Amino acid sequence: MKVSVVGQKNAVLLIAQHICRLKEVTELALVDEVHSIPSFILAELKMVASILRSDVRLMASRNPSVLADSEVVVYCPFDFNQLQKPSQAGYFRSFESTNKDRIGGISQYAPEAKIVVATHPSTEIVQSIHQNSNANLGQVIGISGYLINTDLKVEISEAVGVSVEDVVSLIIGNDDEYHMLPQYCCVGGIPIDQLLSQNQIAKLGSNVRNQPKKLVYTDFVHTISVLTAQVVKTILLN
Repeated sequence: MKVSVVGQKNAVLLIAQHICRLKEVTELALVDEVHSIPSFILAELKMVASILRSDVRLMASRNPSVLADSEVVVYCPFDFNQLQKPSQAGYFRSFESTNKDRIGGISQYAPEAKIVVATHPSTEIVQSIHQNSNANLGQVIGISGYLINTDLKVEISEAVGVSVEDVVSLIIGNDDEYHMLPQYCCVGGIPIDQLLSQNQIAKLGSNVRNQPKKLVYTDFVHTISVLTAQVVKTILLN
């Protein structure tokens, strides 16, 4: 299956390092319309793939036509190395002023692809892409909810004393407000209300609601990259 990563060089390369490890990916296209991706960087990615015994075919271009036939397009609105911590409004204005051409390229060459927005917060950006690309409902996916839900899984695993692999959790909401759904949270198939007190569950819910808004900046980019690769894998596995 073909996956493409679109954005500026630093963000594209960091996320590509994780996606090229996925066995489900047979072709990976990297698109940076501003800077060409150096050949030695592409060679290193090929070495990473070979070490992991992956036969993924890698290509890089400034031309968005290489997006054709992609099952998933990972869209990186910002360059990790250039990000500071702007206001919410400034963050979204920065996206709108610099990314319209990239969205147009995705719409033109990969109109059926799922689009994963690799940033946080992502709700307004997802909404903007929907409105400007005529994407179908559910075609554009932000990772904000996955990010907050990951924090919840860690808290549940620590409270119960188990591996995060054994935890299933669910939240709803957007970048402004999240809510835990405790009736859908369990550990090894056992509902958490059989493992934790009501006070503990209430505290978990409060932590989700009070989760501070996180923006993509230098200390946070590896989490974004790993999580994006997991979302891509989930999509490819349907």
